Amino acid sequence: MTQSVWKQLDNMKATKTLFALILSTTLFAQAKFLPANILQSDNYLSHHILVAEKSTHKLYLYETQSDEPRLIKTFQIATGKKAGNKIFQGDHRTPEGIYHFSEFLPHKSLLERHGKAGEIYGVGAFVMNYPNPIDRLKGKTGGGIWLHSTNDETRIDKGLDSRGCLVAHNKHLIDLSQYIELNKTLIVVTHDVKYLKRETWQRNKNSLTKTLNKWLEAWQTENFESYKEQYHTSKFRDYRHKNYKNYMNYKRAVFSNPGTPEISIENVSILKNNDYAVITFIQNYNSNTITDTGKKTLYLMKDLYYNWKIVAEEWTKSGLEKEHGPSVAFKPRLKFFESSNPKEIFTSQLNLKDDSSEGVSNN
Repeated sequence: MTQSVWKQLDNMKATKTLFALILSTTLFAQAKFLPANILQSDNYLSHHILVAEKSTHKLYLYETQSDEPRLIKTFQIATGKKAGNKIFQGDHRTPEGIYHFSEFLPHKSLLERHGKAGEIYGVGAFVMNYPNPIDRLKGKTGGGIWLHSTNDETRIDKGLDSRGCLVAHNKHLIDLSQYIELNKTLIVVTHDVKYLKRETWQRNKNSLTKTLNKWLEAWQTENFESYKEQYHTSKFRDYRHKNYKNYMNYKRAVFSNPGTPEISIENVSILKNNDYAVITFIQNYNSNTITDTGKKTLYLMKDLYYNWKIVAEEWTKSGLEKEHGPSVAFKPRLKFFESSNPKEIFTSQLNLKDDSSEGVSNN
């Protein structure tokens, strides 16, 4: 063989060796490191979780597998025109925090609401629950933060090009929609995604699980002193009772009622971002007067002694469909859109990028 042929063979061997090294390194990293934002997930409330990374303008889709998150897809997105965490209405910054999707606005509804200006949102929009209790606690203002598409996908290449929303390609939003359930699916928006060694990840998870278990046990046994210790004395807020003192007076009266309630939880999810965490679960409550099941969300922050404390609670039945119980496996399906083709949904000029399929990776 000629020298050029030998050289080509050597290059092929080197390429194969490099590919094998990259693959083994990736598999090793996935086995040893886990995303710091997702500490626990389950197959009902959090079968899929989105993580938006503002620094890279990437949107990561994780699925729950063996009680741990596994990255399955990555999408390119655009965020607010100005860098940094949102503070007030009109600052054109994308908020950082943990949210869920409360509503879906299809293309036709957007046009009915906003007229021709509604075309800017592309094929549809998922509404996020900004401001959440933590945002309100911090005095943040504004609203209308959505995950939506656009009638001009060239905007996404700019990275910083929205009024605070997350903006995706139309095809990507349609694809993502298959994994989203309103009032269930969670999204974490952060500046940088951090990964932890499994030991550190497990330690962070255990710290929050310990607080959850203390809170539950104190409630189950009506141990009022232990129960109130799980709440932040200065930061706790409640929409009905306003502050910690009023809320504890209310709970003390509830605890004094005859009989001990039966309380259990299931389908626990634990997410963390920056200085707070969110624990979500199905709560089953049975007392002498009430029998009910709903979704409970606890918002937690650390006190001066680095102990996790509850600063807000939310309870709802939204998202708990009777026909889709915890035992029913979730299957991705096209339920928000009538077609997977953006041109069949959009009623006017739609500037699609020829390479809009790029930037999506299946891991």
